[in-house]
Amino acid sequence: MQKIISLMQSIGFTQYESRVYLALLKQSNVTGYELAKLSGVPASKIYSILNRLLEREIIQIIDTEPKKYIPQPPDEILSRLRNDFSSAFNILDEKLEHIYSEEAHAGDHIWNLSGREIIMRKVVNFINDCQEKLYLSVWDEELDEISYALLLAKDRSVKMSIVHFGDKILGVENEYKHGREHSIRVERGGRRIALIVDDKKVILGHFSEDGLSNAAWTVNKGLVLLAKDYIIHDIYSIRIVQKYGEEALEIFDLS
Repeated sequence: MQKIISLMQSIGFTQYESRVYLALLKQSNVTGYELAKLSGVPASKIYSILNRLLEREIIQIIDTEPKKYIPQPPDEILSRLRNDFSSAFNILDEKLEHIYSEEAHAGDHIWNLSGREIIMRKVVNFINDCQEKLYLSVWDEELDEISYALLLAKDRSVKMSIVHFGDKILGVENEYKHGREHSIRVERGGRRIALIVDDKKVILGHFSEDGLSNAAWTVNKGLVLLAKDYIIHDIYSIRIVQKYGEEALEIFDLS
């Protein structure tokens, strides 16, 4: 029983509220005085607790004399709480992330991330925040996870310039296939991702073949523009190779 009470406390119930509701599940249609005895809650506190539970629609009152109480069905309460918590988390995810990224001194810092899941979640957040344009360098493995967010950005009329390391294409404007995926992957020992959003922030990530992943993001203007230039340089190089073929590759060969 204490385990259940602890779990109920983790979703917003107090210990006394938990005891009262559990007591009502076992025996409903009882008075406040009877509930105090059944739940072990002090009689001096029982009615203030019942009033709180009534306000939250956790229990109901039967208008008899004396008044008696019955519980709302558990599935109804849990479903409502689940929806409330989910909605709150979604709103907080957006609002807190915005406050965090717009922090007064954010331009002075580079924020480090570890773990692929965390990195990809940050990338998706960046894309969701994008209002005007983005530059992206990405491999097929990561594209699978962010393609939906990119298509939503396309629906918002976000302009995109994307360099692909792999075969997958989204079908948006300005997509370029790099073409040297295998040799670059061998040289780097993994894959990279670079994303610049609205010329305001950048995230750079590396996914090693051994499974280790790390990334950094910043709103530092110099680093944002440097990363943007890196992607634009790749695009220029790809377009030159497309036009001049092997002759251009010889020019780029610095070995």
